[in-house]
Amino acid sequence: MFVPIIPSSGLAGWRFLQRTYDSQFANFSNSAQVSRSAEYFSENIGKVETAKDLTSDRRLLEVALGAFGLQDDIDNRFFIQKILEEGTTADDALANRFSDSRYQEFSKAFGLGPGEQVQVSADGFAADMVARFQANSFEVSAGQQDDTMRVALYAQRTLVDLASPPVKPDDRIATEAVAAAVSEFAETIEGDAAYFENKIGSVITPDDLLDDTRLLKMALGAFGLWDDYDAIINFEPTVDVPVSPVRDKVKQVLEEGSISNVAFANELENPAYADLARAFGFGIAETVQVRQQGFAGSIVDRFIEQNVEIPDGVIYNEPLVVIDGSLPLEPFSDQDMSNDAKWFTIMGEPPLRALFDAALNLPSEVGQIDIEKQLTIFKERAQSIFGSDQVNQFSDPEKVDDLITQYLLRSQIQSFNNATSSQAIALTLLRS
Repeated sequence: MFVPIIPSSGLAGWRFLQRTYDSQFANFSNSAQVSRSAEYFSENIGKVETAKDLTSDRRLLEVALGAFGLQDDIDNRFFIQKILEEGTTADDALANRFSDSRYQEFSKAFGLGPGEQVQVSADGFAADMVARFQANSFEVSAGQQDDTMRVALYAQRTLVDLASPPVKPDDRIATEAVAAAVSEFAETIEGDAAYFENKIGSVITPDDLLDDTRLLKMALGAFGLWDDYDAIINFEPTVDVPVSPVRDKVKQVLEEGSISNVAFANELENPAYADLARAFGFGIAETVQVRQQGFAGSIVDRFIEQNVEIPDGVIYNEPLVVIDGSLPLEPFSDQDMSNDAKWFTIMGEPPLRALFDAALNLPSEVGQIDIEKQLTIFKERAQSIFGSDQVNQFSDPEKVDDLITQYLLRSQIQSFNNATSSQAIALTLLRS
């Protein structure tokens, strides 16, 4: 397997690694062992249905854990199974009890807990996990030569996201754009919708519907049958053809319904006719629906679904389901984590903790004191060294570079001091 090349320690080694990262990472990812693991995961992760399925397959579990930097837990299968099975929705779920947020992120990503949606077959899931596995595995390999490089690479990859306020994903932005379009379209048909809701209950026969062009517009438009609507309202009778043939066709569709296999609606190529007949229920052995609670609203919603235009440039591949004139949206919180919460996350995540301990020049004893006092020390040191105690300052990649530089310099000085102390002790022993 390709091993990252780091010719020296400290800043010099880091700068070399940065200059050559793309080519080294590509060589590492394409090496036989890593590529085989990635291919196996991509081909088999979709078969996983339970936490046990995942933990029982060591090759899958290796990639799954490696994607979150938890590869050292590969032999703790019962523990990992519990993490996955309990999920993250309950406050007392096992993943939520750890200060290391990677366990929570891992469990949430797979969605195998109660009340969660299994994610393993979702679009892009396997590719995302593989990309994370490759990045983390490269960092581990670099760390086997120089652990400071692993810490620095991890921070460079993750700290900006932690520090930055939540950003709406592209699919959420697209959904909100479609929801806005639905609401705007619903306003433009408000008059026709109100008329339909007020009058449709008085319809008794298909003729009643066909004779009222405003009702007919909503009814046929809800099923995309605009050509039929235009043909009916624009028909000009003649001696030879006194009644619109299209009107007769729609009337027959409604009167015969859709229950019988030989019903007229079922013989037509366009399935919208059977849907129309079924929705209104005028046919043989059917129940007329026009006075049923919620019927009018369902037709109006369907009319919107059929006729609203997706905004230009918006990619929306989900089924469009309108309820009560609008597209339902799951709540989205754009509230940023508090500054203290972000510091606690850093303090609980070992690679980031190591980075900040060194960059802020904190003695190891700090980790033994009360967590609230640790928070105060972290913030005071950050204020002193970086001019702010806000974690959000590290949403700027340049600030992260400054932080990593500080970390590497402090680590190099500490390494030198340790070596000097060891030499002094050895000389003392030799002279005694």
